[in-house]
Amino acid sequence: MAKWQDITKEEFDAAYNQHLPKRWIKFAYKYFSQSTEQKDIKPGRAVAWILGSLFLVGFFATVLKLPRVIIAWATISYMVLLTILVGFLFAAVFANNARLKKVMKILGVSKTEYNLLADRFYD
Repeated sequence: MAKWQDITKEEFDAAYNQHLPKRWIKFAYKYFSQSTEQKDIKPGRAVAWILGSLFLVGFFATVLKLPRVIIAWATISYMVLLTILVGFLFAAVFANNARLKKVMKILGVSKTEYNLLADRFYD
C-alpha cells in the first residue's frame, strides 16, 4: 500500500468495516473504560459498589473477628466477581487489539500511523 498519508477516509473505513468490534467489546469499552461518558457510568458504578461492599464486609468481619462463614462468603464472592470482571475486560482489550492489528495489516500501517489516520478522519 502507499504511504499512510495517501490513505483516504473511504479506504480507512473499508478496512475498518471488515473487522468491526463485537458487541461485548463495545460493552466493555462503553461502560468500563476511562473515557466512559457520564450517561453510561451506571453499570460501572454498580459493579464498583458491589465490589466495595463485599470488600468492606470482609474487612470489618475480619477486624471484628466475626464467624469465618461471613468472612469466607464475602471473600469468595469478592474474588469470583473480581476475577470475572478482570477476565472479561482483559479479553475485550486483547480481542480489540487483535482486531485493530488486522485493520492495520490491511492498510499496511503501523500502530502510530493508524492512530494518526483515526485522529485525522474522526477528530
